Amino acid sequence: MSLNIFEYVNNLATAYYKQGEVIFEQGQESDGRMYFVSEGEMSVSRQIDGADYTIATLGPGAFFGEMAILNRNPRSATIRVQTKHAKLGYIDEPMFLRISRNDPVFPFSLLKLILERTAEVEDAIAETRHKLLEMKSGAGGDPYSMG
Repeated sequence: MSLNIFEYVNNLATAYYKQGEVIFEQGQESDGRMYFVSEGEMSVSRQIDGADYTIATLGPGAFFGEMAILNRNPRSATIRVQTKHAKLGYIDEPMFLRISRNDPVFPFSLLKLILERTAEVEDAIAETRHKLLEMKSGAGGDPYSMG
């Protein structure tokens, strides 16, 4: 999934990062920025029951932090640079509103991609749950049975 932000804005603010640098951490207060990967790769990880799990890798054309534009909830994952370096573009809420006023297709495209991501996450959860049930039923029956 990608969103070519350069179709919507010419002078995108950019920042450069080195391998291992954390863009933001799960639970961190939001800075209101949405990021676009121009160069490099990012890992997306979440801490579950005290253990870190990498849930995605994002490369050029990908975006993250979109919920910061829509609300100011704490970050839901940790984003870390995986390659030697990375170049990220970013927008904040005022820029988002300017782009949206100039090109109403932008927020629609963003919303469409967010909905696609949501569906993918729901599918992954269902698949993981199915695998867990298979593992449990293979080890002694249905974990939800009353017998």
